[in-house]
Amino acid sequence: MQRLTRAVLEWSGLFFRSSPGGALFAVESLLPLTRWGITLRWVSEVDRRAVFILGLEAYRNGEHHEAHEHWEEIWQDEPDVERGRLLQALIQVASAAHKATHDVAPLGAVRLLQQAEGRLRLLPERFMAVDVAQLRVRLSAFAKAIEAAHEASGQVRLAKSAAPEITILGEVGPWGHVELVPLVPDAARAAWFEEGLLAYARAQFFDAHELWEQLWRDECDTEHKQFLQGLIQVAAAMHKVQAQHKPGPAGSLLARALLRLRVLPDAFGDVQIDRLVREIGEAQAALLLLVEIQVEDSVLAPELVPTIVRASVR
Repeated sequence: MQRLTRAVLEWSGLFFRSSPGGALFAVESLLPLTRWGITLRWVSEVDRRAVFILGLEAYRNGEHHEAHEHWEEIWQDEPDVERGRLLQALIQVASAAHKATHDVAPLGAVRLLQQAEGRLRLLPERFMAVDVAQLRVRLSAFAKAIEAAHEASGQVRLAKSAAPEITILGEVGPWGHVELVPLVPDAARAAWFEEGLLAYARAQFFDAHELWEQLWRDECDTEHKQFLQGLIQVAAAMHKVQAQHKPGPAGSLLARALLRLRVLPDAFGDVQIDRLVREIGEAQAALLLLVEIQVEDSVLAPELVPTIVRASVR
């Protein structure tokens, strides 16, 4: 919600406007905004639909960064899995559009589009009034345009109008309250976790991240949720350095994973936490060295990738 401070606020009792003359939003549940020295309240479930539409309008106007910010605010605590998946895909599309129109990490924009397309494949062809099927086609075409521009000149500064159109079919329906239904049934959670371990062992770090994230989203136990988040961050870090060659961000993710994992028992969730924590520290040192010497296309040596080993195999 912090990024909502980017909006120009007009206070009116228990309401605020996103811009002068803009739509009036009801507000609830206090949230301190120290940067402004004021207090906002979280938008209600009804108004989450309005924020979603604000993002669509911003995107349509070529304000891709603003669209990203609107959608991220409602995605962060979205309880519905499919709606969260659409929001995350749209966030990635908006980020990619911003990068491709400002010559910022164009190949990173292509990866974002690929990840967004993967999420959209899991949704119905029409969802929340969005023409998902058509959007997937447009993402592929946009990615090819970025790659062609990059290959031609090494720079990518496409026109904002080149960004993939998000077609809305009809009217966005009521947001409403959604009962949180676990994506992974209780009986399948152990097998799902094991599949993540296998993906990680095969160096399919993004897949491991995605599998564990689905478990994390509806995990009720606080300590186990922390454990899963730590593993997710380790997998994300390895994807950052091994696939995207970004040792700096990978190191930051490992630091956050350590904060969560080092407070757990030596064996937790049938994983050797003590060994994992030790190997994360070793990987951090190697990543720091890669950052300092600025090696192009740098990756960790396979033996330095932290291993996630079952506690039962000690």
